[in-house]
Amino acid sequence: MRTFDRALSDGRSIRVRMTERSDGDFSITSDPTELESRRRSIVDRPWVWLDQVHGDRCVSVDALGLVAATGAQGDAAVARSADCALSVQTADCVPVALWTEGGTIAAVHIGWRGLESGVLAAAIDTVRAGDNRPMCAFIGPSIGPECYAFGEEELDRLVADLGPSLRSVTHDGRPALDVRAGVRSQLARLQVEVAGEDDSCTACDERFHSHRARAESERQAMVIWIEDT
Repeated sequence: MRTFDRALSDGRSIRVRMTERSDGDFSITSDPTELESRRRSIVDRPWVWLDQVHGDRCVSVDALGLVAATGAQGDAAVARSADCALSVQTADCVPVALWTEGGTIAAVHIGWRGLESGVLAAAIDTVRAGDNRPMCAFIGPSIGPECYAFGEEELDRLVADLGPSLRSVTHDGRPALDVRAGVRSQLARLQVEVAGEDDSCTACDERFHSHRARAESERQAMVIWIEDT
């Protein structure tokens, strides 16, 4: 398991955990009893998880309530409550954890469609609508451009919209998409500090599940919560 912690000015701490293959399957379609046990072994509080659809919808836990928000369709979740943990599931897409000095947290799942549709900006806007204090981000493991061959037509469209940093090449010279570069570019444009990043490639590194490299249905999870210290 990968860990990232950051102290807040009020004495509380941000906790971010990124599971690996050895931690088990965190796909929402896995056995519910076993999945709940795996979640609680990481942090023993209610987890908000999403039915991810590669879109731009951001779920506000405060607006919907914990029960309605859990399992809702979307690719980002935002909460001010310190009583829950926010999670996303990945197997090549980019997981991003966001937080403010005021204690608002968010978890975002970003594939190429979500990057294009603006799910990261939607999550940041939702956070700032209720808490405009400085915001930071942690970027978790995802597929790297060296393994992410991408169609030239779609790549040209994304580069035209989001900038040249997204264009890359695979290890064997084919056109590639650098989703992480797109995430970093959007965070910089939206004035969010990158406080940490794990640039492990989920396709290269077999410690992670990968849909693209190994056609796996299992998922790892990124989870963020606030803890009193």
